[in-house]
Amino acid sequence: MKHNVRLLEFNMCAMMGAASLITGLFASISVGAQSEKAPQRIVFARGATTARATGYLRGRRDAASFVLRASAGQHMRVEIDAHGAIHGGVFSPSGKGEIQPGGVIFDDTIDETGDYRIIVSESQMGEPWHGSFTLKIEILARGGSSRDPSDYEKFVGKYPNDLFRAVPSVKTRLRQLLGANYQAFNDRMQVQTPIEKDGNTIVMRGCMAHLCTIDEAILVIDLNDGAPYVALKFDSKFRPVFAADKSSIPQSLRRAMNAP
Repeated sequence: MKHNVRLLEFNMCAMMGAASLITGLFASISVGAQSEKAPQRIVFARGATTARATGYLRGRRDAASFVLRASAGQHMRVEIDAHGAIHGGVFSPSGKGEIQPGGVIFDDTIDETGDYRIIVSESQMGEPWHGSFTLKIEILARGGSSRDPSDYEKFVGKYPNDLFRAVPSVKTRLRQLLGANYQAFNDRMQVQTPIEKDGNTIVMRGCMAHLCTIDEAILVIDLNDGAPYVALKFDSKFRPVFAADKSSIPQSLRRAMNAP
C-alpha cells in the first residue's frame, strides 16, 4: 500500500513538472511573438510623390522595418537621414536587394509590382549610437528619374566607390547587365583609379589586389543616358564587352581597353 502511495505521489509530481515546462514554453513563445516588430506601412498622400517616416534605433542589435507598395516601371529613391552611421536595404516583393551604407540607399526604376520592404539598422562599422532617423521615399511616374546622368560628371577625379555610394542605381544597372559576372566585376574593383572623362562618357578602372594588368575591370557610363558598358579582364585577356546595345559601344571603352 505504501509503495502504491509513493508511486502515485511520484506520478503527480512528474505531471506537475511537465505542466510547468509546457506553461513556460508557451510563455516564452508569447513573449517572443510580442517583441517582434511589425513593419510600419508607408502610405503616400493622394497626388504626392514624396513620403516620410521616422524610426528609432536602440543600438546595434536593433532594426526598423517599413513596407510600401509600388508598381513596376516607377522610379523609387530612398534616403535615410540619421545622427549616426547607418545601413539600409530595399527589398523587392521577390526578395531581391542588398544592404547599403546610409544616405541614399536606392535610386532606380523598379521592375516588380507589390510590397517593397525597407530595413534600417545601425552600422557595425561606425561608433555606437542610438536615436531617431528619418526615411524619405520618392516615387516618380513611369519613366521618371530623380537624377540626370550628366550629374555623374561631378565625380570626375573621385573614385568609383564614391559614385557607387552616392548613386546606388549604378550598381543596380550593373547587376542587371552583368548577371553572374557581377561578383567578378566587384572583385576587380578592389584597387581603383580616379574617374576620368572621355568625350560624353566617364571611365572607371580597377583591378584585383596584387593582380593589376592581369585581372581588371573597366566601366564606362554614357553621360547622355546613363547606360553602362563593362569590360572584364581574366588572366590578362579581356572578355567580350558587356553592353545592353553592343552596336553602340563607346570609343572611350575601346581606348581604355587598349591603354597600357
